[in-house]
Formats: sequence, C-alpha cells, structure tokens
Amino acid sequence: MKTLLIMRHAKSDYPAQIASDFDRPLNKRGTKDVPRMARTLSATMLIPDQILSSPARRARQTSEGLATDLDTSKAVLFDERLYLATPQNLAAATAELPEGCATALVVGHNPGLEEWVQQLCGCRLHLPTAGLVVLHLDISSWDQIQAARGQLQWFIIPRLVKAVT
Repeated sequence: MKTLLIMRHAKSDYPAQIASDFDRPLNKRGTKDVPRMARTLSATMLIPDQILSSPARRARQTSEGLATDLDTSKAVLFDERLYLATPQNLAAATAELPEGCATALVVGHNPGLEEWVQQLCGCRLHLPTAGLVVLHLDISSWDQIQAARGQLQWFIIPRLVKAVT
C-alpha cells in the first residue's frame, strides 16, 4: 500500500515584468497558504517521505516551503516532466520514486492533476490552488502506478483550513 498526496501549487501572481508563465511567483495569499497546508499535513501525521515537484517557480516555492515547514530531511525532487504535465507524465515521474518511499507528495499544475486524480480514483473534482488530495493506492511499488486504482481518503483546500483554525 502506498499513499499519494497530490497538491496543486499555491496561488501565484502575474507580475507585469514576468513574461514567462514558468517564472510566475507565489502571491501573498499563496505564501500564507503553504504553511497552513503544511500544518494540516503535520496534524494528520501525513509527512511525505518524498516530495516530487514541477520546477516552475510557483510550484518550487510551494514544495520547498512545505519541505521546510514539515521539517523533512529529504530534498525536494524537481522533474521537468511535471510542468503543465499530463496524467501520463505525472505517473511516469512518480513511477521512478524509490521503493522505500511509502508516502509521496506530488506538487504540480492543473488541468493535469485533476485529470490524474480522476484516473486514479474515479473522483472528478476541482482542485484549487494549494488544494490537497490524499489517495491510498493498492500497489507495493511506485512503478505500478500506471495501472493503479486508488481510494480517495480526503480532499482539503486552504479556505476550509483557514475557516476551521
């Protein structure tokens, strides 16, 4: 059994001086949502063994912020295939995670993340920025993820976390 956490990057900004989508940073709300979601993970004892992230600036800031706030000793793995990835690319990158990794967090972008969640568990949902999905996968190795069927454990968004804390 593997646990897969899927998170969309936190809310980003569109500064006029940044011409590339890849280089867009987090905005003020996004910067506040990262530690909020990290506290949620800590409270549920779901600390990822590995964080796999898109290298886009907003995803990088999200994943590095989570790693710092979760006080994880593992370095974040950045994979070019995760930038605006399809479900197939998300699965291919995740399939390369080490065998000993029981819980992985993938940080990326829509629409690929929403489509991937639907493929993995049949659940169609809207994944807002910094939204987090937790799936249990009946696989023993990450290289089996292409054919995996998962069970949705929970889905939470920063707005809800903010409302109850």
